[in-house]
Amino acid sequence: MSQVKTGLRGLQLTGTPYERGVTHGTEFADEIATNVEIYLDIFEYKGTDEDTVYEQAEEFIPLIEEENEEYSEEMRGVAEGSGLSLKDITVLNARYEVMYSAFKQAADEVDEASPDACTAFAAQPEITADGHTYLGQNWDWMPGLETFVMDIRRDDKPNMVAMTEAGIVGGKIGVNEHGLGMTLNGLVTAKDGENPFRKPYHVRFREVLDAERMDSAIAPLITKDRACSGNVIVAHEEGEMVNLEIAPETANYLYPQDHLLTHANHVEDRSSMNSEFEKLIPDTLCRAPRLKRLLSKHAGEIDSDVLTESLQDHFGRPNSICRHPNEADPELDQLQTNGSYVMDLTERRLLGTAGPPCENEYKEFSAA
Repeated sequence: MSQVKTGLRGLQLTGTPYERGVTHGTEFADEIATNVEIYLDIFEYKGTDEDTVYEQAEEFIPLIEEENEEYSEEMRGVAEGSGLSLKDITVLNARYEVMYSAFKQAADEVDEASPDACTAFAAQPEITADGHTYLGQNWDWMPGLETFVMDIRRDDKPNMVAMTEAGIVGGKIGVNEHGLGMTLNGLVTAKDGENPFRKPYHVRFREVLDAERMDSAIAPLITKDRACSGNVIVAHEEGEMVNLEIAPETANYLYPQDHLLTHANHVEDRSSMNSEFEKLIPDTLCRAPRLKRLLSKHAGEIDSDVLTESLQDHFGRPNSICRHPNEADPELDQLQTNGSYVMDLTERRLLGTAGPPCENEYKEFSAA
């Protein structure tokens, strides 16, 4: 994996949680302000006005502090460094819990609502060219959002590299020094948003990457009920991996077939939960099997080149694995691949782009 020039930025974060937050907030103050503005606009468009957003954020502040004091302190540091209020930063860090209830309510208005759409994979060493374990995804969401890769160095918990949105403490896609990694896909199921004041997903994601063992990485996702739905692949350098389809009060556990996992934005195991995302973006039914087919053709030869090439696939464009805005219908929500990520868990490395991988080169980051 060679390092190349790209627009994807990284930032090393050291010191106490508060000090890490101050560095984050100071370095990305403008980008954090941009993200707050974008999300307030999205919330309003989906039917949640600004006053309601901030009222909910205020309730999440003590909840997050109770669930994870270090996470809360890092958020306070981000607020201090960026010059924004703690409620502004909480809006970002609890944005799934606010947002997905609004998305669910819009599910019957297919032409008017379209949430984020991602395609993820995990490959066991039995089918890779170098015997390494690989994990990754394309992260599709609204154009304009500011992201970077956190390079967190600590003495008391694992070092990690993880993509996050500016202002958000918990990384969504990353690997730590113990060879544990995670990816994230959005799901929508019937009970999303009914009980919003539960431990936010981003707090859980930080705890996944804080773990030293596979079971400790899985636990934050499933031991407490959630406010909304999501799909997370958790994998370890040894090749162990599980796909967690998690709804507010139920969870499905999927395992590799032919040493490969792929997932998009619909529930694969419908025995314990319904699935509503495909009403909004029917292409989810194509992207996961398409990626599995592309990778299966290279079984035994899968490496970073095969993976990055597959993530550039344009079958069904613009609603493809490598996603682009729908220029033919500007009235629709405009989504695109804002970043593409391939992780070699064996080497504790992450390759990532800023923007669609067909137009941007990958940059390498290491948690080793």
